[in-house]
Amino acid sequence: MFFSYKYQKAIKKARSLVQPALDLSDKIMRNVAENSPQGLRERITQTVARPGKRLRPILLFLLAQSNGEIKNLERVARAAASVEMLHLASLVHDDVIDGSELRRGVNTLQHAFGNKIAVLAGDYMLAQSMLFVIDEEDRRILRALSVAASSLATGEILEIDLERSAKISFEDYMQVVEGKTASLFLSCAKSGAILAGYSDDIVEECGNLGLHFGIAFQIIDDILDYGVGAGDLGKRKFEDLQNGLITLPMLLYFQKNPKDEMAHLIKNATDQKTADLIVKKLKEANCFDEAKTIACDHLSQAAKVLEKLPQSSITALLKDFFETMVERRN
Repeated sequence: MFFSYKYQKAIKKARSLVQPALDLSDKIMRNVAENSPQGLRERITQTVARPGKRLRPILLFLLAQSNGEIKNLERVARAAASVEMLHLASLVHDDVIDGSELRRGVNTLQHAFGNKIAVLAGDYMLAQSMLFVIDEEDRRILRALSVAASSLATGEILEIDLERSAKISFEDYMQVVEGKTASLFLSCAKSGAILAGYSDDIVEECGNLGLHFGIAFQIIDDILDYGVGAGDLGKRKFEDLQNGLITLPMLLYFQKNPKDEMAHLIKNATDQKTADLIVKKLKEANCFDEAKTIACDHLSQAAKVLEKLPQSSITALLKDFFETMVERRN
C-alpha cells in the first residue's frame, strides 16, 4: 500500500508538471473528434473523452523537457496527440477482438455500436494519428510512430495465433508484449528525446528506456488481470484469462508444471470458481512474485538510461515514477 501511494504521488506530480501540454494535446484530439464526419463524430468523441491515465503523453512530455524548456509546445503536443490517438485506436480494435464490454468503466465502442462501426472508427483514428505529425519537421518522429503502428498489428496477430496454447515460449510472450504494448512507449520516448534535441545515440537510448518501461507496464497489467493487487481496473477481472491469453504468470507456471491440469482449467476460466482456483495455484507457485521481479528488472534497465540525461527534477521524477510503477493498482 505504501508503494502504491508513492506511485500515485509520482504520477500526480508528473501530470501536474505537464498539465498545460496535456491539455493542449487533448484539445487537439477533441478538435479532430468534434470535426469528424457524421457517423464518426459521436463515436470518436466518446472514445477521446473516456478517462485514461495518459502515461504515454506524460512520458513524452517529461523527456521532451528533460534537456531544458520546451521551445514549441504546439509541436510537442501534436506528437503526444499522435501517440495517444494511435493508442486509443489500438484499444478500440483490441475491444473488438476480445469482445470487451467495458474500458475504464465506460461501454466500449463495439459494445455500444457493434463491431463494424468500432473497426471503422478505429481505422479512422489510426489515420488521424498519423496526420497529426504529417508535417513534423523531423521525419524520425513520423517514422517512429509508423513503426509502432505496424508493431501493434503484428503483436496482436501473434497473440491471436498463440491463444489457448500451453506451448507458448518466453520468447513468444516477449514478442507479443514488445509489439502490442512496448512499441508505443518506445515511440513516445524516442519522440520526446528527439524533441528535446538529444543526439542520435541518446535518442536510441531513450527508445530502450521506453521499451523496458513498456514491457514492465504490460507485465504488471498481466498480474492485475488476475485481480492480484488490483484496484479499480475499469474492466472485467480475468478478462485476459477468459479470452485464453497465456500471459507471464501463467507462462511461468507452465514452465514449472508442464503436465499439470492447468490447461484444462483455462478452458473453463469463465466459471468464477475455476478462475479463483487458477489464481490460487499461481500464488502457491509464486508466479506473481516472479513476474513482478521480472518487471522490476526491466524498470531498473529503464532507470539506468536516466543516468545519461542531464540530472534535474525531471529525471528525478522519472526515476521515482519507474521505481514505484511496479506497485500500481490499475
